[in-house]
Amino acid sequence: MPVALIALAVTWTAVGLNFSFPRQWFLLTNMAGTLTTFFILLLLQQSQNRDMKALHTKLDELIRSSEAGNHWISAEKKDADAIEGMRQQHQEQISEERA
Repeated sequence: MPVALIALAVTWTAVGLNFSFPRQWFLLTNMAGTLTTFFILLLLQQSQNRDMKALHTKLDELIRSSEAGNHWISAEKKDADAIEGMRQQHQEQISEERA
């Protein structure tokens, strides 16, 4: 793949030199670079979303199979205040167990 990209860049430059790099050439190059970056970003986000869903599924199963409370399952769907309340409640339970 890197060899193909290098060959494309060399060909693009050679053709551009042959036509004395008209103004549209730079606009087309800029547009192609922007679109390529955009599509790569979309692919990365899709991959990260899939990985996060798999991770949440695994964590949910670990919670279900352990002695942890099931109220922690799908905590990521709650708002920030509810999550903070759950965290504080958990910290209080830990400090009570240590005392």
